[in-house]
Amino acid sequence: MTQRLPVFIQLRRLVASTLKRNTLDVKTIMASTCVEENTEAKQNIVTIEEGQAKVIIESANNVFYNPVQQFNRDISTAVLTLLANERLEKQGPQESKPQAGIRYENGIRVLEALSATGLRSIRYAKEVPGVKEVVANDISEKAVKSIQTNVAHNGVEELVTTTQSDAGMLMYQHKHPKDRFDAIDLDPYGCPSQFLDSAVQSVADGGLLLVTSTDMAVLAGNTPETCYVKYGAVSLRIRACHEMALRILLQCIEAHANRYGRYIVPLLSLSVDFYIRVFVRVFSGPVHCKRTTSKLAMVFTCVGCESVTLQPLGLVHQHPDKPHIDKFSLPSAPSVGVTCEHCGHKHRIGGPVWSANIHDMDFVSKLETIVQEREFGTKKRMQGMLALVSEELPDVPLYYTVDKLCSTIRSETMSLLHFRSALLNAGYRVSLSHAHKNSVKTDAPVSFLWDVMRAWEQIHPVRRDRLPSHAAAILSRTPAATISFNLHEKANPESRQMGLVRFQENPQRYWGPGTRAKASLPSEELPKRKKNQGKRNRSLSTSPSGKHFRDDASVPV
Repeated sequence: MTQRLPVFIQLRRLVASTLKRNTLDVKTIMASTCVEENTEAKQNIVTIEEGQAKVIIESANNVFYNPVQQFNRDISTAVLTLLANERLEKQGPQESKPQAGIRYENGIRVLEALSATGLRSIRYAKEVPGVKEVVANDISEKAVKSIQTNVAHNGVEELVTTTQSDAGMLMYQHKHPKDRFDAIDLDPYGCPSQFLDSAVQSVADGGLLLVTSTDMAVLAGNTPETCYVKYGAVSLRIRACHEMALRILLQCIEAHANRYGRYIVPLLSLSVDFYIRVFVRVFSGPVHCKRTTSKLAMVFTCVGCESVTLQPLGLVHQHPDKPHIDKFSLPSAPSVGVTCEHCGHKHRIGGPVWSANIHDMDFVSKLETIVQEREFGTKKRMQGMLALVSEELPDVPLYYTVDKLCSTIRSETMSLLHFRSALLNAGYRVSLSHAHKNSVKTDAPVSFLWDVMRAWEQIHPVRRDRLPSHAAAILSRTPAATISFNLHEKANPESRQMGLVRFQENPQRYWGPGTRAKASLPSEELPKRKKNQGKRNRSLSTSPSGKHFRDDASVPV
């Protein structure tokens, strides 16, 4: 009599024999699926039209394209148009009006160091009149092939030169004055600081740098220690963080330029959506570099009421006997006490930041004319943004927000018109900032701002028994000045009266920088998510006693 095998052994043999019979079928199915996916991927071709350019993208995972930044590309095209016009005007009267899409031997040379699809370079070639050459560069082989395809598709082979190189190395190869570019566009994914050293050396004297930064969490004060590593400045988490981000980036560019006897002149600095974009001219002149300390400042902010005070790094005076000679000196420090004079709390210190003008108003005025004459996909927003910039007080760094001031003393929120009226009625200048819709830029001292809030609280009282210590300290004083909330004729900004698109709402979900393209990563580099898996375990080793020690320390964790 044959002994019967246990049930679990019978089941195991049955499963094994079934898998063996079906192995070929499984492999065939898998191969068939891969072919279908590959065939589908080859057919996944998207044509994108923006401005006068039409680009073809075969796969969203290979080459990076972000439709969110159309405003960035539109404003950059307008800025380069103004630069090209100025170049041709300096050369004397032209026989005919310059046209876009035609090569001009005396025109400008533009480098887009991180080109991806080539969309921006193609737009520069087809929309900016007076161009000699646009160099579209990318380190990715897939991206370069995409650029070449799109250049041919748009018929701009005569104007656009495609290169595959490391952006920094390419710019270092153009340091000689005769090889420099008239304009360099840097639009990286994240922080641009790794490209700035080579960029400030390879741009022509009086040339233009167009720089984008998308790591706003770092610049806005979430990780001030990381901001110092990347930009050489400590960021602060305050309401004016978006303008402070602009000023941190500007001082970073200036620091790189100063190392080579060069300095910058900001033309336009914008905080837009999830990124910042600056347009600066670069000049050579070691003597002018000495003025840099007078253009930088440290920022003191109170941890209680968030009052902001700037401490300049240096001062410039005219020599009493020789007006054409500058005299440099150091300021007295610190400009604040140990505790805040308004609420008694301690201060935090950040910076250095760029404290001089961040816009050239003459340049902005000319740019408004170009935007008015041309057609752009984001024209309405460009007009509104430039109108706001033209209204900003150029000599007042940073801003306050009405909602934060009211929140500090726990009062009912004051309307922006009433707050502006209180400042204007007292004889102070006031403006908005393009970086925040409830912002207030003013030359009024901080003490007067709190007088305005005290006067407002007298009209709209708050419960004093529930106030935090800093709010109680502010409201314990009586206003030192007479405050009038009567509506001033200039309280309503002109850009608001005209109904311009000043602060655009997010048009769709996940309105942000997107995901970095796989083609932009070197072959040996892993995505950050995968690279950091098990990072903590790798950094720890186990001692014989079972306690964990770091590899570089002898202290248990």
